[in-house]
Amino acid sequence: MNTLCHRHSCGAVAAKRLLQACQPCFIASRIAPRLPGLLVVARASKPAPTSKPQYQPTSAKDAIETATRVFKEQQDVDEAVRLYRTSLEMNPNEDEARAALYNLGCALAKQKKWAEASESIVRAINDYRLKLSVALKDEDLTQLRERREWIDALTQVKGGISRSTKVDLRTEAKAPFRLPRIILFSGLLGSAAIGLVIILFRLVKALQGGPGAPELNESLTNLGINSLAVAVLSYLLYRDVNQKQEAVRITTREELMGRLQVDLGNDRVLPLLKFRGQVRPVIVAGNRTFVEKAIKEADSQYINLRDRAVSVIPVIFESTPGEVDPEAKLRALKKEFQKEGRGFDDVAAAAKKAAAEAAEAKARAKMTVMGGLMDADKRWRLEPYSVDEWKAWILEQKEFAGLPANEPNCYIQVQLDGTVRSSGVGTPPWRQLVEDLPLLSDFRTRLMDGVGPQE
Repeated sequence: MNTLCHRHSCGAVAAKRLLQACQPCFIASRIAPRLPGLLVVARASKPAPTSKPQYQPTSAKDAIETATRVFKEQQDVDEAVRLYRTSLEMNPNEDEARAALYNLGCALAKQKKWAEASESIVRAINDYRLKLSVALKDEDLTQLRERREWIDALTQVKGGISRSTKVDLRTEAKAPFRLPRIILFSGLLGSAAIGLVIILFRLVKALQGGPGAPELNESLTNLGINSLAVAVLSYLLYRDVNQKQEAVRITTREELMGRLQVDLGNDRVLPLLKFRGQVRPVIVAGNRTFVEKAIKEADSQYINLRDRAVSVIPVIFESTPGEVDPEAKLRALKKEFQKEGRGFDDVAAAAKKAAAEAAEAKARAKMTVMGGLMDADKRWRLEPYSVDEWKAWILEQKEFAGLPANEPNCYIQVQLDGTVRSSGVGTPPWRQLVEDLPLLSDFRTRLMDGVGPQE
């Protein structure tokens, strides 16, 4: 018994000493996974996986067929992109090149490389006679059709409408009788000018006198009438031409505004022109305190404003040049945590994301082939994307509209058709907007807002 107790005691002492000796290692092992540096070392210590040899196609057709199988069955988009690009370097015929470029565009769209995807599809249309309707109906390109890059690409398609032509068409739509007036006044002015030249010759002959010379009084009368006609027609033509130039400047500004983008979350970024005909945006720009206060003041008119399809777009400027928003780092950090899933259960986050994607896919099925807005997109507050682009446009618009440059806080109210209805410094007149704007369902809406077809 004594021997057993002595052995037990010695064992306990030895175990205690061993635990004390190993305690730093034990603590380090508990802390190590939490230290980024140790994590990097641990990951680096793992043997690198052996890379799978890339498939080398024997022909352009083989490359396209393999890429399509990899894209659809294995969901390996990177490999599909590589194979489609490889096929274009293997002297494909017209049908193969058309298929490779179009499918490459679809794969690049899955990678969210919007500009490259649009360029690839435009090449297939322009160079290899792909029908545009194919791209407009393909479900793989649903997200691409919402993007600004796609809308810009459509201006480069054969038979498409360029930006300048769009501006001219919208300008004429605002004043449909201006162009006929310009043509009419130009014709009348030309006739009056020719008549004036003839009368001047007759006047010279009348002044010279002699047999067969025209009467001086008659020539002077005709000279006065034609001179007056030339002056009046010149003024009318000059006025219409100037008005058209001014209208083109305004419409160009509005088209640039339409290219500004809105972040709807879930990787959905839409240009503002997608909201035409369905939303009346009110851009509220200035420092954070002003913007939040202006939006809060709209709460009392919230229901009435929403019935009139009003949405606010807050654009926050720093208080002084170079000053950093004190909450900017906090918001960026929070966004990073949410993106990486830190602090959240991974399974729950994945399930939530899958449910959101399923709901979005179901809603997308109801959208038109040209792309449109879902009901959830017409929200009260729309977040600007690429805020620097919004800031640059707002500063230019303030100068264009003659707003004081020393007043940083302003608002810009946009109609359903994308034209600027009003702007000013300070808080938007919410109550006045409710009184002036008809309901979205009111027949006056189309008369006042000039709603045209969506892009």
